[in-house]
Amino acid sequence: MPSAASAPVVVCVPVRDEARRLPALVAALAAQMDAGEFELCLVFDGDEPALRERVVRKARAAGLALVCRHIARGRAPNAGRARRAAAALGLEMLGDRSDALLLTTDADSIPAPDWIAASRAALAEVDVVAGYVRRDNRPPLPIRDRLEAYLERLYALERELDPIAYEPAPSHPGVGGASLGFRADVYRALGGFGEHPFEEDLAIVDAARRAGYRLRRDRAVRVTTSSRLFGRARSGLADDLRGQRAARELPRVEHPADASARYRRSAAARALFLAGASEAELIELAAHLDYPLADLRRVAATAPSADAFALALVPPPIAPRDVDLATAEIELTRLLDQHEPTMSHA
Repeated sequence: MPSAASAPVVVCVPVRDEARRLPALVAALAAQMDAGEFELCLVFDGDEPALRERVVRKARAAGLALVCRHIARGRAPNAGRARRAAAALGLEMLGDRSDALLLTTDADSIPAPDWIAASRAALAEVDVVAGYVRRDNRPPLPIRDRLEAYLERLYALERELDPIAYEPAPSHPGVGGASLGFRADVYRALGGFGEHPFEEDLAIVDAARRAGYRLRRDRAVRVTTSSRLFGRARSGLADDLRGQRAARELPRVEHPADASARYRRSAAARALFLAGASEAELIELAAHLDYPLADLRRVAATAPSADAFALALVPPPIAPRDVDLATAEIELTRLLDQHEPTMSHA
């Protein structure tokens, strides 16, 4: 893998109606410490000349390399379309550099001062990095805070039961466009962001894992994002936050005992793939997972990595047994008290 220490970087940001927030992002990027060579690529979803001119002046005053483009404004916001266009502009700026890195964030987000440097460090070891995105918590959202705290604890259990060496602790459960980074050759190989109205970030990360690329959820790569209740993308984070603020009941989540059992099955599949499974071991695994043996043989022969193998055999449930968050918190505490730490897999 090429070194990322001196690789050119593009930071690709889609923009739609962000006159109030975008200047703060530009200032945060201009203040990056030990960032090395990088260029900011903004794609405006619709022409916003006044905002663009304001941002260009701010960037020039700070000595920040900036390139802007606008695309025809869609009738409705489409996060995937806009983010794909921003990344395409970034790839144009990179040319054919094989060692380049492509980062993306959102116009309502503020990267930590070492965000680019931390992304570089991660991408020297993995193919895709999902940074840790913290909400600014304005307005306060106690139910969301409680849910996120629970998911953090649950993900810690997952990595204990199903460890991955290239995602060392402390990790985090999130994947979001507010902080994603790719080796540029990997991004190209994946075909880029799909033009999905929402969850384009989850889709490309899932595709990367299934293609055998190594994903790290890295807590050292930090971004603060808006907790606004009315956002740009339909069915995006703002819609979730608004619904949780209005909710009178706690959310329901997958039963942690079921999640724990799934993590153990995934760990068994991952370990067997890494060890080079014999026919007898494949038969045993098929019985353990209740998975057709012929299909398991095919997946074992074609999976590009242990992570892709485990993901194919033990996917997230479509309709999990669910419980309310309060019950899940109690059950998760019990599981965390009972389990024993496991050895890390490659």
